[in-house]
Amino acid sequence: MNFYGIGFWWIFGIILTLAEFLLPGLVVVFLGFGAFVVATLLHFGIIYGLFQEIITWFISSLIFLFTLRFAVIMYYPSDTRVDQIDEDDAVIGEITTLLEDISKDKKGRIKHSESTWSVISENGEEIKAGSKVEIIGRDNLTWIVKKNNI
Repeated sequence: MNFYGIGFWWIFGIILTLAEFLLPGLVVVFLGFGAFVVATLLHFGIIYGLFQEIITWFISSLIFLFTLRFAVIMYYPSDTRVDQIDEDDAVIGEITTLLEDISKDKKGRIKHSESTWSVISENGEEIKAGSKVEIIGRDNLTWIVKKNNI
């Protein structure tokens, strides 16, 4: 005797398959396909009992997910596009105010993008806090700046 019944698995599969329209990502539909497999195997008396139903649903859903999902994505690629973005290009050339003095032995700080960052001067020159500086490059996590005379 099956635990949930064939009708439950068909309805569960239909709900999951239709939920794909609300939760796009090509995952939920394959969970629905797994439910259809369980309903079919229950119909033919191949499986019975809660444990076999859940295990069959889990394994068949994983098989669908890892085989069909990649095949569908290969033939119907997503319309999302990731451009190559160099964050440095967006920041370099920006003028900001120096928060802490820069000296030969000490890094200064600037405020940029809602955070403060360590900075060094281009040629090791000393720049006083409050001066306007232009970001001209980056060395790892430290921005390189030069004094802006404007």
